[in-house]
Amino acid sequence: MKNTHLFTKTMIVLAGLTLAACASQPHTPEKLATEPAADSREVGIKALNRMAGCYIVDYSYTETEALKKGYQVDKRVYDVNRDKAVKEWIYPEEVTPNRLRLQHVMFFTDKTGKMVAGSELKHHAEDWEYTAPYWYDFTAPNTWAVKPIDANGKTWLRRITNLDDGLRYQCAAQWTGGANPEWKCDNYAPIPGRETRDMKRKDYQTLDRSTRVIVYGDSWLERQDNVKTLHDAKGRAPLAKELGKNWYVRVPDHECSEIRAWMAPRQAFWTLLRETWDQELNGQAGVQEAIPAGQPPRFMKMGEIEDKYYKENLKNPETREKVRAEMLQVIANYKKASVDAAAATATSNKPSVKK
Repeated sequence: MKNTHLFTKTMIVLAGLTLAACASQPHTPEKLATEPAADSREVGIKALNRMAGCYIVDYSYTETEALKKGYQVDKRVYDVNRDKAVKEWIYPEEVTPNRLRLQHVMFFTDKTGKMVAGSELKHHAEDWEYTAPYWYDFTAPNTWAVKPIDANGKTWLRRITNLDDGLRYQCAAQWTGGANPEWKCDNYAPIPGRETRDMKRKDYQTLDRSTRVIVYGDSWLERQDNVKTLHDAKGRAPLAKELGKNWYVRVPDHECSEIRAWMAPRQAFWTLLRETWDQELNGQAGVQEAIPAGQPPRFMKMGEIEDKYYKENLKNPETREKVRAEMLQVIANYKKASVDAAAATATSNKPSVKK
C-alpha cells in the first residue's frame, strides 16, 4: 500500500511537469505520420489492446490564454488526485472484427490505498470502429448530425460515450505506427462534465477539442489542446485555450480486483444497454435531446433501471425485452423533451398579435 501511495505522489509531480511543458509550447496543427493507410487496422488493434488493463489515472487541465476581450483566465488547475488516487479498470469488448470497445470503470482509493466505498462508477466508453460508414457529428448543444465517412480513408472512428452510453463526441482518424502508436483528431464537443460538475462552470457551452492519443510501454496518454467555446443563437465564439491530459499509468491487475468484482454482475445489463443504443443510433437520423423539466440527467434514469434489473436473468427473452423497452422509453423521453423545448421557444419568440 505504501508503494502505491508513493507511486501516486510521484505520478502527480510528473504530471505537473508534463503539463507545464505542454503549456509553454504554442498551439500548432500537427501532421500525422506517413504510415501506409493499409496498416492502420493492424496498428489500431494492437494499440487498443495495449490500452486495456488496470491503471492509476491523472486527469489534469488548466487554462492558458484568454481569447475573449475582458475575460480573465481561470487559474485553477483541475487535478483529481489531490486527496485520493483515481483508478480505472479498462476492459476490451470485441463487438465485431472491426469494432473494439474499451469500457472504463472508475473507482477511488484513499491515502492508505483502500478503495473508497461508493466510488464505483461505470465511466465513459471508447468505442473504436475501423472504416465505420457514418458518425454523429456534434454541431450544437444537445444536437448531433449524421455524416458519412469515406471508406477509402482507412480511419478508426472513436466514439466517446456518455455515462449511459449515449452520444457525447466522435472523431475519425488513422492510427499511425511505430514503437509508440498515435492517433490524432480534432472535433467539436459538449462542455466536459468535469467543468460543470467539479469546476461549476456555466459561462460556456462547448469545446473545440484537439486530441492526441499516444500508447507507451506501461502507460498511455491522451493529450488535449482545446478551446473553450461560447455557443448560442448568435453562433460560436472562442473563450479561452485549455491544455490538459488524461494519463493512464499501468498498475498490477490485482489493484482492480474489487472493482472487477463489483462490475461482474452488471456486465450483462451493460451489454444490453450498448446493444439498445446500437439499435437507436443506426445512422438514419440526427439526434436532439434535452433534460425534461424536473428530471435528472438521463444517465441517472438509466442507473435506476440498472439497479432494478442487473440481478435479473437477462438471458430470459421476456425479461430482456422488458428491460430494453424501459431503456428505449427513457431515450425517447429525453428526445421528446428537446422537441417540447424547441416548440416552447418558438412560441415565446412569436410576435403577439394586437387585437
